[in-house]
Amino acid sequence: MEWIPAGRSARTVPSDWCTFLRHSMVMPARMMGKLTVEEWRPLVASSLLFEKKIRRTLRGRAFLLTGVPLIISLAVPISVAILLQMAWIIFLYPILVLPLAYLGGRSYSRDLKKARLEADTQVSALIGKDSFLNVLKKIDMMGLDDIDRLKTGRGGRRLAGLPSITERIEHLQTASSLDRYSTT
Repeated sequence: MEWIPAGRSARTVPSDWCTFLRHSMVMPARMMGKLTVEEWRPLVASSLLFEKKIRRTLRGRAFLLTGVPLIISLAVPISVAILLQMAWIIFLYPILVLPLAYLGGRSYSRDLKKARLEADTQVSALIGKDSFLNVLKKIDMMGLDDIDRLKTGRGGRRLAGLPSITERIEHLQTASSLDRYSTT
């Protein structure tokens, strides 16, 4: 386990998440000593479930959303340029690629966000919804800069597909007790 201070890693870790690298769990250093081991349990479980189970299923979808359209948008102008012998058509490539990449990235980001919320739901069914909600509310009440900044949508959280802590709390509060019997 590693505690990474803000700005010391290429990948920032928000205060309400942890992440996993090859052989270590990375935790935000600003949270060191602020939560007990029992309070870390739902946060680590949700992150672990997302990273090891749910995220793997999203990789194929990411390729379909971004990779296939980009390959097609590259192949079409090149093949048309060769068939019609019009080299200038290749300059249409950026016009086709940029919107497709943007839309694919937004869609994948939305899917990541839903998957993270689904991981929260599944973990709350295992660990207990109330204890998970209490931990998230405790972190929210700490008034940490990254949590407050990211709640407003600034700081790149939307781009990373991370739900804000407010969205996580609202999602868990609306999750019914029947969600724990879901097979997805």
